[in-house]
This record gives sequence, C-alpha cells and structure tokens, in this order.
Amino acid sequence: MSGRRPTELRELLDRVARLRILVVGDVMLDEYRVGEVARISPEAPVPIVRVREARYALGGAGNVARNLVALGAAVELVGLVGRDPEGEQVGARAAALGLSIDGLVETPERPTTHKLRVVARTQQMLRLDREDDSPLSPETRARIEAGVFARLPDCDAVILADYDKGLFADGLGHAIVAAARARSLFVAADPKRAPQRFRGASLVKPNLAEACSAVGLSGDDFESRRRLLEKLRGELGGAEIVVTRGGDGATVLGADGRVVDVPTRPLAVYDVQGAGDTAMAALVSCRVAGASLVRACAIANAAAAVAVSKVGTAAVSRAELEARLADWIPGATEEA
Repeated sequence: MSGRRPTELRELLDRVARLRILVVGDVMLDEYRVGEVARISPEAPVPIVRVREARYALGGAGNVARNLVALGAAVELVGLVGRDPEGEQVGARAAALGLSIDGLVETPERPTTHKLRVVARTQQMLRLDREDDSPLSPETRARIEAGVFARLPDCDAVILADYDKGLFADGLGHAIVAAARARSLFVAADPKRAPQRFRGASLVKPNLAEACSAVGLSGDDFESRRRLLEKLRGELGGAEIVVTRGGDGATVLGADGRVVDVPTRPLAVYDVQGAGDTAMAALVSCRVAGASLVRACAIANAAAAVAVSKVGTAAVSRAELEARLADWIPGATEEA
C-alpha cells in the first residue's frame, strides 16, 4: 500500500465520523444462550446444553446503527418494538450505545422481533424466532412516518434496512425515499425481498439470490451479472447497485454504467451473523463521505471480513477496520 493510501483512509474515516445518519428498518433483539454439551437427553435424541451465559445484542436495523456508531457516525434509529421484555432489552441496548430511544415506536399489536440462539462451544445448536411480519396498522405506520420525517432535516443520509418483517410491506419505503430525495439526501436500501419497494433510492444493496429473484435472471458469471444489475437498475430508477456475493465479494453498477466485480480476500469464516449489516454501514457511510462506489464497496468487504471473524452479531470499530485495511484495497479494486 502506498504511503498516501493510509492518509486517504484516515481522512475518509474522519469524514465518516462527522456524518449524521438516520437508520429506519426492522429492529430485532439477538439473544444468545451459551453453554456446553455434556450428554444426550434421555427424553429424546438431542443434546443437553448446560447454559452458562446469556447475551443480548441489537439485530437487524439495530445492528446497522450499532456498526455506524462504532465507525464514529452520529445515528438516529427509527423502528418498531413490542410492548414486551424483548422491547425493553432493545431500548436498553440502544441507550447503552448512546442512541436516542425516542424513535423506537412501541406497539402492543405485535411482539419485538426476537432471535434466540443456543450456542455450545461456538457451535450454534438451535435458533428460535418470534416475529410478526404482517403489514403495519395505519396508526402504527403513521407513527413511524412521523418519527422519520421529524429527523430528516438533521441528517446527511438515510439507510432503509428491510428484513421483510412487515415494516416496508405497504409503501412506506416509497414514502421515505421520496421525502429524503426531496431534501437531496443520499438514501440507501438493503432489501430482503422486492427491491422495487425502494425505487428512486440513491443506492440499493441486495444479495445475489435476492437480486436474481427480483428480476428473474441468474448471476452465474460476469456477463449474466452485468445483465442482472442493468435490469435491476432500470427497475429502480437509476440507483447505484451493489449485489453482494458472500465470500466472492460484490458486483457493482455505478452512475457511469460500468459494472465491476469487487473481490474480497479468501478467509476462514467463523460466524456470518450480521455481516451484511456491517457491510451496509461501511458502504453507505464511506460513499456519503466521498469514496467512489468501488472503493466504498472494497471497504465494506473488509468490514464484513472482520465481522465474520467474530462470534454472533458484532460491530466493527474504526480501529479494527483500519487494521484490516492496512495492506488491503489493492489496485485491482480501484476505479480506473
């Protein structure tokens, strides 16, 4: 890495730390019951996990917010929680990060989305999910919209984190995109399903399977990925497109119409939980701070690589990202 590149990276991350970013999406509570397996149950052929520890973390849109905070950005979070102990935990986790909990809309209509994982010796044994993915009631949607619109004047960018839990099922994405773009804000969406919900966004980041499903094309080779991204961009009104491909990195389509594969380094994957959230936080914050799309994607790949080296839903700090990038961002990933 040239002597100039570390300075450029530090200056970029300094600009990230001055950003104000609004995250709107499906907020979840990730819970981990961690222990050891000593024997098989006499009641059924299943292992008995003797629990030693319980851990909690923000998941979904909350994990995107958590990763932005770790990079130094100022963050507002708007999402939905139930009137239940899990919702209280979400509020406590958010407050511990210094996030305002005023944007967490509490409702008795549905539970907090909750993922309980049972882990033994770092091996996930079981996951129990509790969620309601039905569309929001008109009253709840109005409260979410009010929370978003009140925060737009003080933000530099908006991230819409969609995990298909009902928040964006009835046109909310279009409304937020329109309001954000009316203020000339950069608005990015990470869709679990139906990227078309976010037509008009500045940037959309589905994974390869989601993108293929959305437009009915495959992405088996570079030429097919080029057609895939071009069709998706047409349906989304000209957005920048980043299609993530797991350990193979990502493929991007920018405003200049050029399609580029952005590779990532081969690595031993420890735990993929939350890696997409980490990548989204790094991608959008670096793009808004002035990085090219390809450079921002390379940095996002590096952030995800740090995340998968950790156990459970994890945040990646600026120091960890700088260390990972100390000899990375090779010339092959840079724009010509």
